[in-house]
Amino acid sequence: MSETQLTWDAFPLRVHWLTFEIRTLTPVRLPPFKGSTFRGAWKEVLTRAYCTASPEERARPGHADTCPACYLTERENDPEARKPYAVRPPLTHETDFPPGAVLTWGITLLGPSWLLLPYVLSAAKNMGRVGIGWQPHPRNGKRRRGRFELQTIYAEHPLRRWPREPIYTLAMPIVVTPQNGAITATDITDEARRWVDALPPRGDLRLHFLTPLRLVEKGRLMRRFVPEAFFRRLLERLFMLAGEFGDPPLEDTRGQLRAAVHGLEPWMAQVRVVEDRTWWWDIQGHSSRLRRSQPLGGLMGEVTLRAPREAWAVLLPPLLWGEVVQVGKNVVKGQGLYTVEVAHPEAEESAVRS
Repeated sequence: MSETQLTWDAFPLRVHWLTFEIRTLTPVRLPPFKGSTFRGAWKEVLTRAYCTASPEERARPGHADTCPACYLTERENDPEARKPYAVRPPLTHETDFPPGAVLTWGITLLGPSWLLLPYVLSAAKNMGRVGIGWQPHPRNGKRRRGRFELQTIYAEHPLRRWPREPIYTLAMPIVVTPQNGAITATDITDEARRWVDALPPRGDLRLHFLTPLRLVEKGRLMRRFVPEAFFRRLLERLFMLAGEFGDPPLEDTRGQLRAAVHGLEPWMAQVRVVEDRTWWWDIQGHSSRLRRSQPLGGLMGEVTLRAPREAWAVLLPPLLWGEVVQVGKNVVKGQGLYTVEVAHPEAEESAVRS
């Protein structure tokens, strides 16, 4: 990558998606936003099962380099360190689930964290015994965690014709080697070219924010969608991830990021918001690391963006990467999950008239 041309074909990030389908065994009450709950339960099981160090020992420099569980989780003691995973929570806002309810959630593994797959899956399989959320005790009314069992694990590749591949089922509890490989730069750039070929000269893309998008731009929360701020934060996340988890790690990450932002700024400036249906979801969570409540509010809904096809040809690769790895604050708790689709205003107008 150079200062004059950004070659997304060579972007050195490799990403794996895992999806877990669970079935409740008891009544379970969960918050409307479930990312913190699922991530907290997974982290608790992972740490208890595979790390015998004390909290003080976990916080020492270098510990996470030798402990698989803490490589995944305790890097959070360093506020500058990116995390090698992100959570994709259940997207329902429903809060009460009877026995037999089915929920789906996922984990995105970045770069070398895929080598820790046995630890990731073991923690996911044992979460049901520890429980999530809470259920009222049938006799004394005291709270206790709701129980569930893991039904299926899928390896997913959202850009392939058969994107979902079962690698574990409750009936056959042996994890098979997934045929779906990593999501790579080749997958992303090939998909971006297909999109660009199908776009009209002045194309509209629609972003759906499935979980709260919490971005900070120049020290302030972005409570209204601003395209340039969104793309700057997205590029920052992608380059920092490539610097820490790339294969090979991206060198001179800050310099590469500055060059990328500089090269894309003229194209970002051409993106216009033509329809904004976003809203602010003001929610709170709890941080076990900080031992206090934590604001998790962010933008939800959808926004339609318009730009020349030439601009989308440059911006679609990072936009599709963001769809895979999420963006903004608290992605380890499931925030910043979005999807992209082509908006067809002519077809929508015809549907309204009919």
